[in-house]
Amino acid sequence: MDLGLKGKVAIITGGSDGIGKAAATSMATEGANVAIVGRTQSKLDAAVADIKAESNGSVFGVAADVSIESDVQAMVDKVVEKFGGVDILVNNAGTSSSTTLENMTDNDLKVDFGIKVYGAIYCTRAALPFLKTSGSGAIVNT
Repeated sequence: MDLGLKGKVAIITGGSDGIGKAAATSMATEGANVAIVGRTQSKLDAAVADIKAESNGSVFGVAADVSIESDVQAMVDKVVEKFGGVDILVNNAGTSSSTTLENMTDNDLKVDFGIKVYGAIYCTRAALPFLKTSGSGAIVNT
């Protein structure tokens, strides 16, 4: 299927496994240049190897904590330096708590909110100038 992604640049947070890795594989197979983002470089490296083996596409991993705005800006800068811009942003980073809401601590809630909400805001804000410049920028929030 041709989704018109050839040559497009995609950033996918939470890209080292699950939905993010599957999206990265699909986009790379379609010809997009893909940057997957996660906190652990070794997991990113393994995911990049898997994605390249399945898609033979252009993909690299960038370690960043999306709940830290300076990490996000540095990550977007690396992607732009490597690929020249950003056309697609997939805000997919998240965590799953193994406890119920009533048993979550305030710190658990802050960490979760920092990744899922602030992370999406920081990534969108950092990528937005490039998405606008592309003329066909797209943001997907999972």
